[in-house]
Amino acid sequence: MSHFLNEDQQLIVNSVREFCQSPTVQKMIQEEKAVGGFPHQSWKAAAEQGYIAAYLPEEYGGMGYDHVTYYSIFEELCKNSYPCTGPISGHILGIKAIEAWGTDEQKKMFLPQLGSGEKICCGAATDPAGGTNFSEWGLTEEETEDGWILNGTKVITTNAHNADYKVVFGRPQNGAKWYDHFYVIPKDAKGLETGEQEMKLVPDGSDWGTMVLKDVHVPKICRFERGDKDALWLGTSYMMVALQSLVLGEAGFMYAFGFATQRSRRGGKLIDLQTVAHKIADMAIRNEAGRGLIYTAARMWDEGRKEECSRLASMAKAFICEAANKNLHDATIIHGGIGNTMPATVGVLWAASLQLELAEFPCDMHRDFVIESYGVDLDWKTR
Repeated sequence: MSHFLNEDQQLIVNSVREFCQSPTVQKMIQEEKAVGGFPHQSWKAAAEQGYIAAYLPEEYGGMGYDHVTYYSIFEELCKNSYPCTGPISGHILGIKAIEAWGTDEQKKMFLPQLGSGEKICCGAATDPAGGTNFSEWGLTEEETEDGWILNGTKVITTNAHNADYKVVFGRPQNGAKWYDHFYVIPKDAKGLETGEQEMKLVPDGSDWGTMVLKDVHVPKICRFERGDKDALWLGTSYMMVALQSLVLGEAGFMYAFGFATQRSRRGGKLIDLQTVAHKIADMAIRNEAGRGLIYTAARMWDEGRKEECSRLASMAKAFICEAANKNLHDATIIHGGIGNTMPATVGVLWAASLQLELAEFPCDMHRDFVIESYGVDLDWKTR
């Protein structure tokens, strides 16, 4: 990691590691894992450290860090299996939307509480018909004199129940091909129902569920319009998922390397077999290539090169999520039958990697985004 960071950034990462590995925090982590459910203690502790949205300006509850530094903080939390990394990623999707498309008045209304972690939010984009299958979305939006009335359902939303503010993306209007507006809805809004939790293949502390909107009234101030702004900010959210996948891919390498250097094979080490050594070398190559994509993209964003960042962010999402799955698949196979057991962990991580391939759009959609960034018009999308 150090070859991406300056001295100050490395000190920040070191402090995050010390925080995660302190006896008090380790005890808290074990307690929350034993109980299950949303990791409220971990969230509060991370908020007190300023980690939740540290890239935001201080006036909006952050610490004013650049994105390279922020992603380094988030990666270190992931490396230490900090319980609320999934919830943070879902929270940031909502924050990024408000930050990008909000007016000054709207940002002042919501960001300080969300940036500091005092309040939690979610980004609800997925309709039961699909996240971008706009023509079949069931969400309806009726304009009134003082706002909007919403009816519909959003599914598989991170922080669905626990979010104090729900960032709900509306159906694109006037033939728009992409998200062009959203609403911020408080948790206690009349007609807003949450509670059904989607059960993941590998359960964790994430609140991953459904929201049902029944004649929910949203005042005008809580509707956010894209207008003439771009949607390039989505790339910075994709990278949060890519970072989580990168950490899983590195875990695959470490499990495989550790097992292969200890396990004997006809009097020699398993890693002495070229086919095994090459599999593990490929894991390392994929990890380093992925790291380069993420932190190059982050630096581009910090330098204001947002279109280039967006392209690399989609490359990172497509490449790293599939690479992590491949690493963990190969690591599980290298372990043999024991790899498919709970105590070995590696097979569990392999199954867990699937959700990251699907989150923030499947990888083939990101290949669409990449080729479109080179000026190719994918007209089949509108057929």
